[in-house]
Order: sequence, then structure tokens, then C-alpha cells
Amino acid sequence: MIVLTLTNCPISLRGDLTKWLLEINTGVFVGRVSARVRDNLWKRVTENVKQGQATLVYNTNNEQHMEFKIHQSENEIIDFDGLKLVLKPSPSRIKQISNRRLGFSKAAKMLMAKRRQNNIENNTANKRLAYPQDYVILDLETSGLNAVNDEIIEIGMLKIRNNTIAESYSALIKAKQPLKSIIVQLTGINDDLLSKDGRNLAEVLLEAQNFIGDDILLGHNIAFDMGFIYQNLRKCGFEGLRNKTFDTMEIYEKSLNGRKASKKLIDIAKNYGIKVETTHRSLVDCLTIKNVYDQLRKRQEK
Repeated sequence: MIVLTLTNCPISLRGDLTKWLLEINTGVFVGRVSARVRDNLWKRVTENVKQGQATLVYNTNNEQHMEFKIHQSENEIIDFDGLKLVLKPSPSRIKQISNRRLGFSKAAKMLMAKRRQNNIENNTANKRLAYPQDYVILDLETSGLNAVNDEIIEIGMLKIRNNTIAESYSALIKAKQPLKSIIVQLTGINDDLLSKDGRNLAEVLLEAQNFIGDDILLGHNIAFDMGFIYQNLRKCGFEGLRNKTFDTMEIYEKSLNGRKASKKLIDIAKNYGIKVETTHRSLVDCLTIKNVYDQLRKRQEK
């Protein structure tokens, strides 16, 4: 069980966290997740909370049966004879902290040094994981942009092993509502095609979950795809995906170093000289995502 409390955080971050946790009050999230998911969620919070504050409490096997993490808070975690406590500093203490860090005991200094070393090791591990060689590329075609009210009409995936395509998956899904003309024009998918070749949503989602397994998921603006996957898994009574995700759009945006450029998949592909004949069909877009990802990885390695 974990309890995560956020103050002054972006609304988008709160919405993102509801994929894994239940928001029982504004900014207060609870849930049962694995240690790996918990650590990834905390990393996501610290990277996206901006000027807000965050506190995480979770159960462990220590004497207290719980552990704390604090980010950008005036409160401090202190060690009191082996017990960890959260200290709320007085106004004078807050003023002192803003100017300089007061002395710590030898035990506290050793603990902080150990934490710094752990952070260095974790950051090194994260850098090694920044460009995985084994992952699954995911791309959806949908009947609109609203994950709650619109439908998934196609799922495409590529399973990558050692940077090489090992397996593919693609399925059309029957739609409950007629497709809008703009979707038909954009994707080439129409009502007749879905009526003829479309399959049951729950059946396709189960196959997709089995195909993905525990793999890292890679996509372009993958938060969009994951929002639809999450909503539709819930509609079908299934558990949501907990996989780690990577986003080529985010990676590309960071590579710009503040420069302005289109973040559309097709424009990035053209910028890298990648030939794309068709867009807005899931498997074709998956291949384009892989080619863009390969270029981003090569440039980072250089």
C-alpha cells in the first residue's frame, strides 16, 4: 500500500497518476502497486511536479513497517535513534534552512552519503535504460481524441528484440458508433471495413496484453494511447497495464534543447530523412516510430 500526497501540482500529473492510483481527495492518492511501479511513479512525480511538493509513504519490512519520501517540502526526514520521523520545522528553522544546511550527526551524514551514492547508482542505471533494445511499440487508431467517449478502432504493435523486429500484431476493432468523415479520411478505415474485419474489443485487448507481457512500451505521444488503453481495459473489467513507457515525442523534444520544431511523427521522420508512404494506420506508424527511435538513439550515443 502507498499513500502519495501532492500540493500545488499540475492537473495533468494528477490525471496521469489515476492510471495506477485512486485519488481519494484532491492531491491524495492511494493504491497497491509493486515496488518497481512505485519507484517509477515517484520518479515521474519528481520530474513533473514542477514547483509543487510531494510526499510518499509506503510499507516496508523495517521496524516501523513504513518508509517516507519527500520532494520540495519544508518538512525534513530525520533519523531518531534508528526511527525515521518527519520533522515540520519552525519558522526560524525554515529561514535557517533557506540560507544554509545546519550540522548533522555522523550517523545522519553517513546516511545522506549512502543516499547520494544510491542516487548516483540509480541515475546510472536509468541512463543505461534510457534506450532499451527490447521493447514493444504501440500505436492506436481511434474514432476521436476523447479516451472516455471515443473508441479504439485499430491496435498495432511491433515486438523488438535486440533492436530488430521479432514479431508484429495488428487488429481492427468493431465500432459502436459510425465513424466521422474526418477519421475515415485520415485513416482510410471506414464503417464497412470495421463491420467486415473488425473484432470484439475485449478479445483484442486480451491478445494485446499477452503480446505486450512485461515489456517496455514505446510510442509517439504514448500518453494518448495509454489513456485509451486504460479506459477500455476498465470498460471490459480488466486490470490496467503497469508497463514502463517511453515516448519518442518527449525524447525528440529534449533533443531540441529549447529550439522550436514540429513534434508530429511524420515531420520528425521527414527531418531525419525517413521515407513514410502512409500514415495513420497502426502498423505503418509503429514502423515509423521505430525508425525515429533508432535515429534518436544513434544521435544520443554519438
